[in-house]
Amino acid sequence: MCGIFMHYNGDNASPKDYFAEFDEDQLSNMHYTNCTDQLGDLKSVIPLVVQRGPNYASLRVSEQDKMLWFSSILSLRDPLTKQSIDIQDRFVLQYNGECYNSSILHNDTQWIVDQLTQYSDVPRVIRLLSGEFAYTVYDRLTKQVFFGRDSIGKRSLSFRLGEEAQELTVSSVTGKTEGFENCVAGVIYVYDTATNTLSAECKIKPADFVVSSKEDPELLEVETHTENLMICLSDAVKCRLETIHPLHTENSPIAILFSGGLDCSVIAALVCQHITNSGSYAKVELLNVGFENPRTGLMPEDVPDRLLGQTSYKTLQALYPEVDIRFLEVDVGYEDYLKYKTQILNLIYPKQTEMDLSIAAAFYFAARGEAFLTDDEKETRTRYNRKGIVLFSGLGADELYGGYHKLANKSKDELVTELERQINNIHDRNLSRDDKVLASNGVEVRYPFLDETVVEFSTKLPLNYKINKMILRRLAQNKLLLIDIGTEPKRAIQFGAKSAKMTKNGNKHGTDLVKDS
Repeated sequence: MCGIFMHYNGDNASPKDYFAEFDEDQLSNMHYTNCTDQLGDLKSVIPLVVQRGPNYASLRVSEQDKMLWFSSILSLRDPLTKQSIDIQDRFVLQYNGECYNSSILHNDTQWIVDQLTQYSDVPRVIRLLSGEFAYTVYDRLTKQVFFGRDSIGKRSLSFRLGEEAQELTVSSVTGKTEGFENCVAGVIYVYDTATNTLSAECKIKPADFVVSSKEDPELLEVETHTENLMICLSDAVKCRLETIHPLHTENSPIAILFSGGLDCSVIAALVCQHITNSGSYAKVELLNVGFENPRTGLMPEDVPDRLLGQTSYKTLQALYPEVDIRFLEVDVGYEDYLKYKTQILNLIYPKQTEMDLSIAAAFYFAARGEAFLTDDEKETRTRYNRKGIVLFSGLGADELYGGYHKLANKSKDELVTELERQINNIHDRNLSRDDKVLASNGVEVRYPFLDETVVEFSTKLPLNYKINKMILRRLAQNKLLLIDIGTEPKRAIQFGAKSAKMTKNGNKHGTDLVKDS
């Protein structure tokens, strides 16, 4: 995970050439702030970019290019590759993400550098990438800036054009700085500095994902499709595990955003399965969040996701006794929620509805990872801080397999249309918001259900398999032996963790704007 910030000055006076590097201590002590005075109203964005990459940062200013690059790094692959990267005096690269191409042997950032050196064709290289990423690339030869997100949009990225399109700013996160627009997933944006024009015509893939309308009413192929889905998902989890360095050590646990429901339990089981099969040692941290909710009177230990999470945790323990699985109880008091509410709203801007806040708050505190660890044998509950910096998420399953309640009574044509809308808009509806708030805790989130191979396979499945996530439930019960978990009904995180409707004002709706933001 990295933080990206790039600013093109246009016709404004450009500062002199400058380069500065900042290590972990300098970043944590705010010793970088005096290097960004020339940014004006954009200066407030830089601390948000730093939060995403606490291990290293650099500021590069080029008077000739009229550009400034600020990059922060969370190092997950050896060796730490510093950014931004000047490639043969032609390209300047910023890259945030993880690529899982089989030809990548070590560091994926260096692999991208090698591809740019070999092909000197930015769109061609971007189309080679398979994974979760966002990027900016400046080509000095053509005077063009390329920027964008992967075809599903798993990493946040926004841009802002200045007056009369003579300035360009691109950033992973922007706070409440006005004028920014979220990049559309899969678009390779091209900004020509010679003509001050922006094009969004170039794409990673030629068309949106298309959901099949075919059906298999007799379920003749359901076993084959379930087996193939299991293979796809298992491969997606495996490649996301094998690219964590140092891999599977006591100091590098695997963390999972864990409500105890179907989607995250499938991911947790597959993670444990791979750890067991590889014979390696790794801890698994299940991050389960619960809120003190004044309206309902529930405390964190009483919310539905805590109770379900504990049950699902015990199921996983029984299935995978060789794996050190830890259930982390993230308790959020109402005063803590109020303390961080404004900060969360700032991170997820322009998403400012009650629903967005309630979801983002749950993810923020889960990723923050200040938790309690319960030892049932000793009957003790001790404070514990999350150790894993890579978090796995079950996001995408509802969109792919029809998990939302509103899909239950759709006609065939309506269901196809809605499923296509769900997966093709997930970059704007969910991922921009979630990535901004999760990454602010210095962690990286990986989404096996949103692996492009999984998405392509899942969109082609018979439509009737996607009524109440039937095929995923079969996989959970028959392939992973998650018998009871496979029958659990869908419950959105904001209701399971009780981060929604915190006050006694019962007239609030999810689509309402937060009034005290």
